[in-house]
Amino acid sequence: MIGYVTMGFAGVAPSVRAEFGAAGRVFGHLLRVTPGGLWHVVADVSAHEGRQNPAGGPVETNPFGVLSESAAHYVTDAAGNSLLRVALGGAVSTVATFPSRPAAATDAVPTGVVRGPDGALYVGQLTSVPFADGAASIFRIVPGAAPTVWASGFKTIIDLDFAADGSLYVLLHASGPVFFAGPGQILRIAPDGSRSLVLGNLDRPTSLVVGPDQALYVANRGITAMGGEVLRVVP
Repeated sequence: MIGYVTMGFAGVAPSVRAEFGAAGRVFGHLLRVTPGGLWHVVADVSAHEGRQNPAGGPVETNPFGVLSESAAHYVTDAAGNSLLRVALGGAVSTVATFPSRPAAATDAVPTGVVRGPDGALYVGQLTSVPFADGAASIFRIVPGAAPTVWASGFKTIIDLDFAADGSLYVLLHASGPVFFAGPGQILRIAPDGSRSLVLGNLDRPTSLVVGPDQALYVANRGITAMGGEVLRVVP
């Protein structure tokens, strides 16, 4: 199976990549990876921020979430506060930008992106400092229209995915009032909008996907060098 991954870039200007030499050439790119471990560049995602700065404000970039479909790829630029479309030929265009949180004027920081059962795109929000509980939202995006808040009142959303029954599973990087002290969690938003806790006590989780068996596969201990793990969770 072919995989597509983003190489992030820590929320700085794309022009800074030159300071990292040869290793920095792939920072801020979307890559295609084969089962044998070979890879090649699909698109320079961060260059789009440098050229157009779609959301305005400082020029800074950190490609994060990626949704790969047969017609195109969709990438969130967490630092650029934007959702981008990467055509199969590598051309990058802006789908949507996300507003800063009005009360604090801090970055939106979009993270995971997924296609919903209604055909719209759904994007989770980490928010910025101090990562307050209740500040993060899930946006619904229809190309050509501004994002709308579909659900709110979350903390540090890092990824999300829909199940076959229409439930949306939401991965929180941490819990607690502010910052990242509390454990990560998986929440379920049922088709009727009700919410429930699926699993708590995760250690800085970073990614979630609903598998073909409808189990949840979660990357846990995502910031622990050589200690990461993938958990299988049956809701």
